[in-house]
Amino acid sequence: MIGLVVITHARLGRELVNAAEFILGKIEQVETVSVESNLEVDQLRRSLTSALAKVDKGDGVLILTDMFGGTPNNISLAFLAEGKVEVVTGVNLPMIIKAATSRQGKTLADLARMVCDAGRGAISVAGEILSS
Repeated sequence: MIGLVVITHARLGRELVNAAEFILGKIEQVETVSVESNLEVDQLRRSLTSALAKVDKGDGVLILTDMFGGTPNNISLAFLAEGKVEVVTGVNLPMIIKAATSRQGKTLADLARMVCDAGRGAISVAGEILSS
């Protein structure tokens, strides 16, 4: 099963995983890394390295970050490895739920695309939906 790491500014990732677990129950093979203003880049790299090692059981790891160009994403990009580690930005709750429920038997590339599509598909303007 593909491992999951959610790395975000502050504790956003931890709280998104908490919300997903509220809906789904305990999620296996998931770790979070919180980027706090008092942490040095080397500390963050070590934390991410440790999180990756904990969740990687041989099927690869999907890293979810909060925004492209931010520190969590920039640190994660150094770990990209085709078929082993992929990074998807813009994490939201539907993405975590999709990742947690769809990673069994998928390739890392397929899961990354599915998670990205789920995140985009969950964004809408409620007024437009309700008025149609």
